[in-house]
Amino acid sequence: MMERLSPNTLQLEGLIASLPLLLQTTAGQLEALSLLLRSCTNPVENDGDLQGRMALIDALYACATDVEHFAAQCAERVADRVHEYEMKHLRMPDVSPGEALSVLMKERGIRQVDLQHIATQSVISDIINGKRAMNVSQIKGLARFFRVPVDMFIGQS
Repeated sequence: MMERLSPNTLQLEGLIASLPLLLQTTAGQLEALSLLLRSCTNPVENDGDLQGRMALIDALYACATDVEHFAAQCAERVADRVHEYEMKHLRMPDVSPGEALSVLMKERGIRQVDLQHIATQSVISDIINGKRAMNVSQIKGLARFFRVPVDMFIGQS
């Protein structure tokens, strides 16, 4: 007499047959997740690690649909580790807030028009040329936009 297999037995046999591939795929995903979590929590070790974390921040933000998205939240945690490293290891030159803004814009390829949600083009120009000081709203907006501490835009104008 033939033994009839139940649907549960068939499902179990299917699971057993696919188990090696499932474990291999899951192991790769867990390894990637572990790397992401370490990047969010462990201090940056050196300049090479710093560059890798900066690339990870960009990749995470590229995946995020909004600031509440898991990728954006992870990017913020990684950025915190980057900031800690930079504050400890990199000496920031003593420059005016306008000079700091100018350097950030040049190094990241940002145009004045790209900052119109923070201030008008003429205001940005005046800030860069030392003709106008930044207000609190502009300082916060620029710090958020460039993902730098607000301290970078506070100082002698």
